[in-house]
Amino acid sequence: MHLMSRTVAILLTAGVVLGGCATRESAENAQNAASAADKHAATAQARADEAYGVGNNATGVGNNALSVGNNALTSAQLANQKADQNAADIAATKRRIAYLERKISPHHKRHRRQTHHKSNAQLKPTQG
Repeated sequence: MHLMSRTVAILLTAGVVLGGCATRESAENAQNAASAADKHAATAQARADEAYGVGNNATGVGNNALSVGNNALTSAQLANQKADQNAADIAATKRRIAYLERKISPHHKRHRRQTHHKSNAQLKPTQG
């Protein structure tokens, strides 16, 4: 940038001198304009460098956030798998408990049907 502004000043000065209407004052004005342009270019370069640094910092923060998000997703997926496994284990345990309860609980005994027999005295007609 610095070299470029000096080159512009020299070319401007050379153009004015070769044009035949150059004065010492116009050459100084051209040099001052080139120096001012050089300062502006240096300021712009400094701001661009600063913006580049800010951009790099933002990229770092974004990458960190992405890493945290990926870790959270992995943890959530593992938790979901564990929850599914726990649900399957609970269902199997309930089935096992129901099976064991059927095995240890007393079976209902069939009630014997009671037949009431009439005694011989009731069967024989009374004579009278």
